[in-house]
Amino acid sequence: MKNIFFAFAIAFTFASTVNAQSAIIGAEPFTINLPAGYERTIGTNDFASVQWGNEETESYGFVITENLDELKAGNVSDNLESYMDISIENYSSNPKFKSFASKLYKNKKGRETLQKQISYYNEELESTIYLQFNIFKSKNFIYQVVNFGNEDFLEKSKENTDYIINNIDLPQ
Repeated sequence: MKNIFFAFAIAFTFASTVNAQSAIIGAEPFTINLPAGYERTIGTNDFASVQWGNEETESYGFVITENLDELKAGNVSDNLESYMDISIENYSSNPKFKSFASKLYKNKKGRETLQKQISYYNEELESTIYLQFNIFKSKNFIYQVVNFGNEDFLEKSKENTDYIINNIDLPQ
């Protein structure tokens, strides 16, 4: 009787272990080549995978990635426009919030990218902050690349932000 019970317990454990296995895709590896003067930083955004900055030009940036399957499980659209709206929603309640028209384009690597610029007044810093969002997808992830800085940021850093967007390598 003990042998039958023991065999049943082992079979039950094995069956439940085999059925409980599943594959979950974690973060995928990607690389970013930064322009001269930029270096990796921390403290800009707690959700960012990678953060960078240039103290001389006072421009900064970060990347947030989200798994497309997890977005679907949470009933969140992975459409670039919808995801952009969600991304900038956190900023829209700030004083003097301005949002400029979105631009859909293909970067130099042929990746469809949605770009949007916003600004708002930061009362703590007593200055206007300008942000440029770029949203694009890989096979399994959606990427939110945010570059930001002060009033001169959009004019002085355009070449650098374009360089960053065009020099992000994703897995094939």
